[in-house]
Amino acid sequence: MNGYRLIEIECRDPVFCVRLKHTRLEELEIHELGEELRSLSDRHGCRFLAMSLGPQTPYCLYSVFLSQLVSIRNAFLKLGGGFVLCEVGPQTLSAFSACKLQTEFVFVPDFAAAVRHFSA
Repeated sequence: MNGYRLIEIECRDPVFCVRLKHTRLEELEIHELGEELRSLSDRHGCRFLAMSLGPQTPYCLYSVFLSQLVSIRNAFLKLGGGFVLCEVGPQTLSAFSACKLQTEFVFVPDFAAAVRHFSA
């Protein structure tokens, strides 16, 4: 599963665990990130996605970033799958709270907890 510019992927069947390669993302890269994440379902049959937003806080335009995350979550739910966020630090979590999105996502501590979440 090489060939992705912005993400690193570890498959813990059936969950695809994704980390950002870079913590600083420009607006165009955020859109590209969304395309890379959505392509996991098309190219690799991914239905369950766990995305780490840590341990270092992403530095980006949060309004665009959160919009992409909502779109990705919706795409995976539409497939009958799921999307969880891992390793979300306090600063990042405050952005979700400020936008009233903290209840729209599932937050788990790490990839192991994400696999357990989807296995339940």
